[in-house]
Parts: sequence; structure tokens; C-alpha cells
Amino acid sequence: MTGIVTDIENPQARESSSKRMNFVFRCISNGDLSRLQECFTNEQDPYFGLVEGKLNSFDEDGRTPTEASCIMGDADMVRFLLVKGANPNVRNKQSGKSALDMACILGREQIVKDLLENGAEIDLASPRGYTALHHAAAWGRLQCLKILVEFGAILSVLTTYGEKARDVALRYKHDDCAYYLDWSEAKRGLLAVIGNMKETIEDPQKLQGKLSKDEKMTVINLCSEKQEWLDTADHATIEAIIKNKEQLIEALEPIQQKLLEPAPEKPHRR
Repeated sequence: MTGIVTDIENPQARESSSKRMNFVFRCISNGDLSRLQECFTNEQDPYFGLVEGKLNSFDEDGRTPTEASCIMGDADMVRFLLVKGANPNVRNKQSGKSALDMACILGREQIVKDLLENGAEIDLASPRGYTALHHAAAWGRLQCLKILVEFGAILSVLTTYGEKARDVALRYKHDDCAYYLDWSEAKRGLLAVIGNMKETIEDPQKLQGKLSKDEKMTVINLCSEKQEWLDTADHATIEAIIKNKEQLIEALEPIQQKLLEPAPEKPHRR
């Protein structure tokens, strides 16, 4: 996929449309954060008390101030807008994309982090079912993918065409992105087995006295061993992660069988 060109990135287009921009967009277009900040702090400023109501407005291309700042690559402006109450989840009126989508498309890694730390919905989908993960995969933005996965993006979301993010990455021949997403899915699979077993043995309602103290320690030790391996397995292959998951499931099979048995009867009180 090729790079995008937008009106807000084009100096001539900015000049011709400047009169149609509200003051917030003019500050963004000029990269003038200090001027916008003054509107919030200086009671004598002619825009004092007025700009706050424009933080979620739209320009002639359907963009919000937050999206426009993402396109400009102005992380400081994005952070300021978010702190002052801009909603990161308002979508472009024309494209249906969010600010997070655009940050991922353009590979704005710091802005992706800032948006996620300030309320951006990570799995919000466009009308075609594309999440930020799909957009990052389509444009080959591996570092953005890693940030999204770290923040818990769902890997299995399907577009309206039935594609997961890894399918989109493969379609655009971003093999490194597809591999990373498959690797992340394998890792999450092993983590799920570990988490489910730990949750089970910590829940008296699920145990109902079915396991002895030694059996519970066996579960803890097995899960801890795999967790420690996973914590140092940044360069492990997908096959190695899947193998460790299968080994853990097999080792826990006797425990699982005991958990399926009826709870032991409590002795009758006399």
C-alpha cells in the first residue's frame, strides 16, 4: 500500500481552506500548540471559553481535531487535546476511521500509546469491520501491532469480509506482521491455560474439596514453570509455544479429571 496524502498535509490546501477552519483546526494546521494552550489559560484571550466546545468538531473532510493532529504527527497536540476532553473515539464522518485507526495507518507509535492510555477503544470497528489492528496489519506497521497486542487487542475480530488482522497482513504481503499475530495468538493460548487453572484452584466453589493440598501444589508448580518459560520466550517459535501448551494440558489431565468428578460428601454432623 502506498502513503496517503491529505489536504491537511498539503500547504496550498491548508492556505485555501484556512478560512473555513475553526480556530482549533487552524492551531493544529500551524502546529501552534502554545496558541491553543493560551485559549484555555488566558481569560483575556478572545477564544477563551469557546475552544473547548470545538474539541470534537469536524473539518470539511470529516476529521476531528484529534485525527488531524494524528495525521500531522503532532503527539504533543494529541496529548493536549485528550487532556482537555477530546473524545478519541469520534469517527471521521466520511471515512468512518477513528484517530487510533489513522495513527496505526501512519505508524505514529507514540500517538497510538497516548490514545490507548487516554480512552481510545482498542477494538472499535469501522463500518467495514476494520479495527486498529486490521489497519496496522494492512499497512505493515509491526511496532503499532505490538503496542495494540500489549494493550490487549482482540486478535480474532473479523471484518465484514471475514478476515482477521493476520489475514489482512498476508493479503498485503506483510509476512512479518502475520507471523507476529500468529505468535501472539499462540502465546495467548498458553497464557489462557495457565490463567484458567490458577483461577480454578483459587476458587473454593470450583474446587469443592476435590483436590488435595499436594495436587494443588502440583498445579501451581506446573503453571509457574510454563509461565517462567513464557516470560523468557520472546524468541521462541510458534511451534515451541504450542508444544509447551500441549505439554501443560497433558500434565494437567489427571487434575482435570478429578475436577469433573462429583464433590466428596461432607460428613453428617451428629
